[in-house]
Amino acid sequence: MPESDITTNSGVHSTGQDGESATTDASTGKPIGKVADIGRDIGQYIRQQRENAKISLRQLSKLAGVSNPYLSQIERGSRKPSAEILQQIAKGLRISAEALYVQAGILDVPTGGPVADAIRADTELSERQKQVLLDVYESFRRENAAESSQEPSTVEGSDDAPAATDRHNAQ
Repeated sequence: MPESDITTNSGVHSTGQDGESATTDASTGKPIGKVADIGRDIGQYIRQQRENAKISLRQLSKLAGVSNPYLSQIERGSRKPSAEILQQIAKGLRISAEALYVQAGILDVPTGGPVADAIRADTELSERQKQVLLDVYESFRRENAAESSQEPSTVEGSDDAPAATDRHNAQ
């Protein structure tokens, strides 16, 4: 299949030899779809969080100080909000701005292993509940790491293991 380019006011639509098509910005040559996908993802996420909090679009608009039409456009994915707008929306939803920044691709996804991933992926928990669980989990991990670096290492299943357990119970 031959390659073809069609230039429009909004960009250049190309069809490659493999039959895949892509629209790029005529002035920059960057893919337009990528920004739209990110905007749609963050919009869907904001809508999900708003619905979980049982807040109407109009209520969130007032709480966040963002106009109702603009917020609606963000949720539909037709507008990509700035970091400042995301911060205002996070405040209105009472979730961390970091959660919105990660969803929008502004920040990298924090790491933490399978437990942290499971907490973040749980749709039944609010962002606030997730953050509290992650904070508690991390504090336990730090505490255990500090304790293990201060104690002599013991081989699991050896005769020393009960003594180590007794020492912990005495503290």
